Amino acid sequence: MISPASFLVRCSAAALVAAICPAHAQVASEQAVHAAVADGVSTTVGIAAGAAEINPVGAVLSIGLKPVVMRYASTLPDVQQPAVYAAAASMWGGAAANNACVVAAVLSGGAFGPVCVALGVAWGLKTWNDSEEERTFWEGCAMLRQYAHEPDLKCVYTPIARKAQPPQAQPAPVAGLQAP
Repeated sequence: MISPASFLVRCSAAALVAAICPAHAQVASEQAVHAAVADGVSTTVGIAAGAAEINPVGAVLSIGLKPVVMRYASTLPDVQQPAVYAAAASMWGGAAANNACVVAAVLSGGAFGPVCVALGVAWGLKTWNDSEEERTFWEGCAMLRQYAHEPDLKCVYTPIARKAQPPQAQPAPVAGLQAP
């Protein structure tokens, strides 16, 4: 028989996995939304697992702050939006990675808890770096508009689909070759 607390933690962990999986969206605005959801779910899972919020006011503020940040970013000019969305996604994604690590640390006895902060920072930096292509595109669009003296020139960002690299051909084994 599973205890109600254990059941809640397992259900919350499943929700966390479902929320983090789509966090690899290629457009910065989508990535920010997914990171915000992952942060919220992972915080809930962490608290359900027995972890304590470092700043009790932080959880309450973050619930109200996320929609405000998303709304603010949507009101910016299109060339400035990706940087704000990317910053939000990197912070919230890093927090979600930290929270997931803390949950694992709590459930395993806390042996690797100090590593969680480094994991969160690393995930945040990775998320920021992943958005560089889009941020660069919009910087180029701003320069093109200025050069063309067309401030209303429409730029459309389309993420490049990444394909897996084909496997490299392996050379024939040298042992099977003999001189005549």
